[in-house]
Amino acid sequence: MKWLFPRPSTCVWCGRPAPGHDFCSACRQQLKGWQEFYRPCLYCGRLLPKEGEKICGHCRQKPPPFTMARAAGPYQGLLKEMIWAFKYQGRLSLAAPLGRLLAQVVVAEMGSWRPELVVPVPLTPGRLKARSFNQAELLGRSLAAELGLAFDGSIISRTKETAPQINLSREKRWQNLAGAFQITVPEKTKGRRLLLVDDVLTTGATACACTGVLMKGGTTGVAVVTLATGIEKSFYFST
Repeated sequence: MKWLFPRPSTCVWCGRPAPGHDFCSACRQQLKGWQEFYRPCLYCGRLLPKEGEKICGHCRQKPPPFTMARAAGPYQGLLKEMIWAFKYQGRLSLAAPLGRLLAQVVVAEMGSWRPELVVPVPLTPGRLKARSFNQAELLGRSLAAELGLAFDGSIISRTKETAPQINLSREKRWQNLAGAFQITVPEKTKGRRLLLVDDVLTTGATACACTGVLMKGGTTGVAVVTLATGIEKSFYFST
């Protein structure tokens, strides 16, 4: 599938030479620098101090419905700048390399858990019209092509317009998404392992809501991959 999303000879972010890679060595170092200090919670993937428990306080209280979630890094620094440029400034040339970054996460973190179908988190109709593209769908297409997996962007739909999650408290985010998703073609998901794709995982409310409807439709398992996630220091140290 490299013919579909070819790699450039220069860094797609800063323009410095990067033969054989999407990002130059300096950008790659910035994107992976967090790994020296943090590791993902075994369930939700939010980042924990490297020397400590393997499961965050939230998942110890209530494990999520998905099998696991993993991200390419924390929502800060260079990764945050890239997501912002891609999602809000329409720098769509980042879709393919960021999708390939997600593919690397899947290969490195999900081991023998092999998904059969890649599914993006849908936007509300109003937000899709305003933005003109669904960032999760573009990421999912690139990821699926890189891994040779099937992709379907029509599996889940939004049943109502919801407020942007970014402006809501943790509790309000869960309330905001109640009944917000539905499966459009259940027969496509029944008995299959799905990989749900989004750009950022914060509280996990969106991933949990989508997983809930997929599991009700007969999916055998859902894993989640996002570009970024949160660092779970405060909750971890307070429990």
